[in-house]
Amino acid sequence: MRNARLLWLISGCTLATLITYAQCPALRSDWDRLQKNTTLEASQLAGQALALQKRWGACHESVDTSFVRLLLFTGTQFRQQGKYAEAIGYYQQGVKLATTRPENRALAAQAHYLAGSSYLYDNRAEQATASLLQALRWAKGRDADLKWAASSLLNLAYISASGGEYQQALTYAESGSRQAVGLNKPRIVAQLLREKANALYWLGRYDEAIVTIEEACRLSIAAAVTDVLPQLYLLLGDIESNRNKDVSAMKAYQKVVQLADQANDTALKGVVLNNLGYLYFKQKNYPRAVQTYQEALQVETNPMNRVRLLDNIASALRRQGQYTKALSVYQQSLAAVPNIRFVASDITKNPAAESIRSVLQREYLLTTVQDKADAWLDYARATGNNKQRLYHALHTYQVADQMIDFMRWEHTEQQSKLFWRNKTRTLYERAIETCWRLGDAEQAFRFIEKSRAVMLADKLNELGARRQLTAEQNAEEKRLQATLSEQQTALANAPAGRAYDSLRVALLDGQVKLDRFRRGLEASNPAYYRYKYDTTTTHLADLKAYLTERKASYVSYFIGDSSLYVLGVAGGRTTLVRQPLSNYSQTVRSFMNLLANPDAMNQRANVRQFMGLGNSLYRQLLAPVGLPEGRVIVSPDGAFVPFEALSRSASTADYLVQTNAFSYAYSARLLLKNETRASATANLWTTDFLGVAPVTFAAGLGQVSLPGSDAALQPIADRFKSSVLLVHTQARRRTFLDEAARARVVHLFTHAIADDSTGQEPQLYFADSTLQLSDLSNNDLFNTQLVVLAACKTGIGANQRGEGVFSLARGFAALGVPSVLTTLWSVENKATYDITNLFYRYLAEGMPKDVALQRAQRDWLARAEGENQLPNYWAGLIVVGDAAPLDQPPAWPWMVGSALLLLSLGLVWAWWRRRRRVAQPSPQYNLA
Repeated sequence: MRNARLLWLISGCTLATLITYAQCPALRSDWDRLQKNTTLEASQLAGQALALQKRWGACHESVDTSFVRLLLFTGTQFRQQGKYAEAIGYYQQGVKLATTRPENRALAAQAHYLAGSSYLYDNRAEQATASLLQALRWAKGRDADLKWAASSLLNLAYISASGGEYQQALTYAESGSRQAVGLNKPRIVAQLLREKANALYWLGRYDEAIVTIEEACRLSIAAAVTDVLPQLYLLLGDIESNRNKDVSAMKAYQKVVQLADQANDTALKGVVLNNLGYLYFKQKNYPRAVQTYQEALQVETNPMNRVRLLDNIASALRRQGQYTKALSVYQQSLAAVPNIRFVASDITKNPAAESIRSVLQREYLLTTVQDKADAWLDYARATGNNKQRLYHALHTYQVADQMIDFMRWEHTEQQSKLFWRNKTRTLYERAIETCWRLGDAEQAFRFIEKSRAVMLADKLNELGARRQLTAEQNAEEKRLQATLSEQQTALANAPAGRAYDSLRVALLDGQVKLDRFRRGLEASNPAYYRYKYDTTTTHLADLKAYLTERKASYVSYFIGDSSLYVLGVAGGRTTLVRQPLSNYSQTVRSFMNLLANPDAMNQRANVRQFMGLGNSLYRQLLAPVGLPEGRVIVSPDGAFVPFEALSRSASTADYLVQTNAFSYAYSARLLLKNETRASATANLWTTDFLGVAPVTFAAGLGQVSLPGSDAALQPIADRFKSSVLLVHTQARRRTFLDEAARARVVHLFTHAIADDSTGQEPQLYFADSTLQLSDLSNNDLFNTQLVVLAACKTGIGANQRGEGVFSLARGFAALGVPSVLTTLWSVENKATYDITNLFYRYLAEGMPKDVALQRAQRDWLARAEGENQLPNYWAGLIVVGDAAPLDQPPAWPWMVGSALLLLSLGLVWAWWRRRRRVAQPSPQYNLA
C-alpha cells in the first residue's frame, strides 16, 4: 500500500513537471500576446501577469529585459486599479533587476520613473522625488530614455509647485520642455509648458505665463492633443482673475466647463466650478459663491481639492458673518486632509504643526489653518473683542506659524523663499492685531520677530552648523559646491541644443548630490542638525535683560496693509501701539529722497518740508512708546530710516542725534545671537585693522576716483596696534581676499553697487576688478568684528517684503560679521572721512559703537557751518548689528611672540659663541 502511494506521488510530480515544461516554449509568445491585449480589465491583466511570473520561475527562464518588462507591466495594472502599494512593489523589483544586472540597465530609467509616478499618485512626495531624480540620472546621455527624463521632469515640476518651490518648478519645467522638443511627444511638451506657466503664475510673472499658455495652446490644437487644453484654459482663467480681469476669467472658465461637459470629466468640472466660485467671492456675491462651491463639491473626488472647496465655503460663510457655521466647515476641511490623521470635530482643536510635512499640497493645509484663525479673530471683533475667541485665534495663528517653519526648511530656491515670506505677511499682521487686542505685548514681539529677516537667520544657522563639521566634511561640501558653480557657469554660456540639455541635467544632478550630502549630515551629525534647524525665538525677558545690561531701549515696528504696529521696550516696560497707516510709505519715501539729494535740501522750502516729514515719522514711530534719552536699538520693517535725523520739532532742527545714540538690528534674535558669537582667538597672525582705498580704478570699471581716501586711512590705522593698508594699485581684489581673513576690523573706502536698479548681486569695487559677496566663503571673515563700508549706498538694496533689504551690509551679516557701519545714500567724501576718523577715536576710548558714532556726528555738527549742518552730510552712516565696544586683543600673543623671539635670539647667540670658541687655536704653554 505504501509503495502504491509513493508510485502515485512520483507519477503526479512527473506529470506536473511535464505539463509545466510543456508550457515553457509558449511562455514568451504568451507574454507578447498579453502586452497587446486591449480587451481585458486591469484586474484580469494583473492576474495573468502574475501567472506568467510563476511560469517564468518554474521554467527557469533567464531574468532578462523581458522579465523586467513583465514586472513593470504587472505594476502598471495594479496602479490602474488604484493599488499603489502593490504597484510600487513590482516597480521596485524591476528597479533592482534593472540597476544590478548590466543586461537590464536599458530599463533602469523607465523603472525608476514608474515607481516615482506611483509614489506621487499615493501622495508620497519625498519618495516620488527620490525615484524621479534616479530616473533622470539613469537617463543621462541615453537618447532612448529622453521620454522618461522629460516625464520625470514634468512630475518633479508638479511636486515642486505643490510644495511651494515655484522657482525650482520653473527650472524643472524648462529643462523638460527642452528635452521633449525632439521626442515628437506633443502631449508631454504641452504638459511641461503648462507646468512652466503655472510656476510663472505663482511667481507673479503673469505676462510670461500667458505667453507660455498661448504657445502650449497652439501646440495642443495643431497636434490634436485636446485633453491638455482644459488645463491651459483653467490656468488662463486663474491668471486673469488675479489680474482683476473678471470678464476674461469668466470666459476662460466657461470654456473649461464646456470642454469638461463634452468629455464627461467630472474632476475637471469640480476644479473649474471652484474657480468660478472664487470669482463670485471676489465680487462679494457670497451666496452665489457658496452655491457654486457646493456644486463643485458634489462632483469633486480628489481629496485635496475637496479640502480647498470646504475652506472656500467656510470663508464665504465667514464673510457673511456666519462664524460658528464657518468654523465648523473649516474643521471639516482640516479633517478631510489625507495622511495627517486629524479627525477632531471640536472647532477649538487644530492639527499638529508638523503634520504639514505629510501633505503634498501644503499650501491648502496652511491656508485652511490661517483662514480658521482669521475666522476666530473676525468672530472676536464682532462680539466686542471676546477674549476667549481671541485666545483661540492666537493659538491657531501659532500653529500656522509653526507650519511655515516646517515648509521653510524644505525650500531651497531663494525666489521661492521670498514668495512665501511675502505670502505669509498677512498672517503675521493679523496675528499681531490679535495680540494687540489681547494686550499681549510678549506674543506680539514673538510674531514681529518671526515676520522678519528669517532667511538671514537661516543663513547664519547654516553658518553655525558648518562649523560643527569635520575638515573632511567641509572639504566635500566645498567640492560639491564648486562643481555646482562650474555647472551653472557652463550652462549660462552654453548655446541651445543637445549640449545645453545635457548640462542642464548635470546641473540638476549636482543639486541633488549636494542636497543628499547635506541631508546625510543632518542624519549623522546631531550638532549640525541642531544648529541648522534652530527655530528658537528670542524671549522678551531675554531682550529686557540685554537692554538693562547696556542701559539701552528698543523699538521695533511692523508695517501692515492697514495699520502700523510699534513695540517699545524701555526700563523694563513694554509698550505696543497701533497707529493708522495713513501715508507712512509716502512720508518715508519723501524723507529719504530729500536726504539723498543735497541740492534739493539747499532750498528753504524743502528744508521746511524735511523737518515736517522727520517730525511726522518721530510722532509715528518713537513718541508713542515714550523712549528715554540714551542708547536706542531700532529693528525696522523694511528699509533703514536714519532715526538720528528725525526731529522733535516740525519747524526747527531738533535732531534726535543730540539726545540718543542709535544702532539698528535686523531682528532681536540676530542681535542677541551676535552677542554670543565668540571672538576669534587672537594670535600672531591676526591683524587689528585692514584699510582699503583704491583711490583710482581700472578704466573698464567706469568709476570716478576718490581723492583723499588713502590719506584718510592713515590716522585711523595709527589708532591700532597692527594694521595693513591697501591703497592705490595694492587695493586689488585678490590681495583683499588674502588679508581680510586675518583682520578684526575691515574698512573700505571705495565704490559699490548695492541697489536694485541693475538687478545684480551687490558688489564692491577694487583697483583692478569687482568683488561679489558670494566670492567670500563662510569662514573668510571669521575673525572680523566690524566692517566699515564707507562706500556709497551700501545699506540700501532691493526691499523684499517680509524679509528686509538685500544690501551689502546684510551680505556681510550673512557671512557672520556681527557689526557693520554702512551708508544709506551717496555720502559726501570729506564729511565721511572726518566722521569715520572721529568714530574710530571714540572707539579707541572704549565707547560702544553707537555712542562713538553719535559723538562723531555731534562733533561734526558742532563745527559745521551752512549746508554742512544738513543731515545729508552727517546722517548717512549707521551702525547695524552689535554695538558693543570693540574687543581689545589680549597682550599675551605678543608677549609670547616676543619671548619666543628673544629665546630664539639667545639660542642663536649661544650657538655662535660656542662655534667661535671651538674655532680659536689652543694656547701654547712653555713647559721648560
